[in-house]
Amino acid sequence: MQIETTLPTLDVPREALVESICRVLKGEGRDHAAVTMIFIDDAYIRRLNREYRHLDRATDVLSFKMDDDTTPDQDLLGEIYISMDRARDQAVRYHVSVDEELQRLVVHGCLHLLGYDHHRTAERRVMRQKEAHYLSSDTGSISEG
Repeated sequence: MQIETTLPTLDVPREALVESICRVLKGEGRDHAAVTMIFIDDAYIRRLNREYRHLDRATDVLSFKMDDDTTPDQDLLGEIYISMDRARDQAVRYHVSVDEELQRLVVHGCLHLLGYDHHRTAERRVMRQKEAHYLSSDTGSISEG
């Protein structure tokens, strides 16, 4: 696991976030995959969202899958971009700590890398259940946004 940032300072629970990703990967049968987490601000994630998803707004997390499913043993699964601005705002909105919200976003982003989505109701239900499962052993009850 690798952690990067474009921010001048970064205060995140690195070990806990890496453990969360490892838990998801192992639970989904991909314990040899690597993930890069990149912590950025709203302006940066808005540019990415506009360029890759054609949505001109900031979002909390974007995932970019690097493997092509034909080589599941490939080392780099993908990159997860997390907006620290969104994480802080959502922590307040959901009445959780920033660290708890970062845990949720990392798990959510990792599930996207593994092919889970939430565009349809059934997909959303499965993804929320997976999130709850992987977060339950981390921090107890975390609000889902």
